[in-house]
Amino acid sequence: MNLEKLAEVVENMIIQHDYPGFEPRALLLGLPDEVTKAPAKVFGDGLRHENVFVRLASLRWFQERPGLARSYMIKVVLPMLKDVDPYVRMETIRLIERATEPNQEMVLQISPLLQDENPEVQRWAARALGKLCKKLKIKDQTIIESLQVAAAAPDSQLRGKAEKALRKIGVYD
Repeated sequence: MNLEKLAEVVENMIIQHDYPGFEPRALLLGLPDEVTKAPAKVFGDGLRHENVFVRLASLRWFQERPGLARSYMIKVVLPMLKDVDPYVRMETIRLIERATEPNQEMVLQISPLLQDENPEVQRWAARALGKLCKKLKIKDQTIIESLQVAAAAPDSQLRGKAEKALRKIGVYD
């Protein structure tokens, strides 16, 4: 199994599932065993692939194996928080949230996504910040202020997630 084969399998699966109104980036592909058993390096290379579907499949593969993502976290995964595709940003947040060894740098890079143009990315950022800050016992004032702004946002789902995150951190009653 190599990167070209992974890209081919992902592309074929997207084509097979196509129907009117289908959002292929939202599809959680059930990759065949021959693909899921490929070495982590194939999926690590997939994180840098030009095809958004390959990047998403690779992020989701690592979400199920967060320990294997460790060697890609700083140089490859964290920069994906700035990807042009909102689904890539969301799945990157999910992977970081599941990281076996999260750190403060990861949390600080997620925080600006509370102001992302995509509401779903904002919600995932709020959720992840609550979990990660609690786990790492971080009470960074910048993060707290960003969550407080999000807790006053017009989007009720974002408000709820931000309030829950603030409660987890211990700064919201």
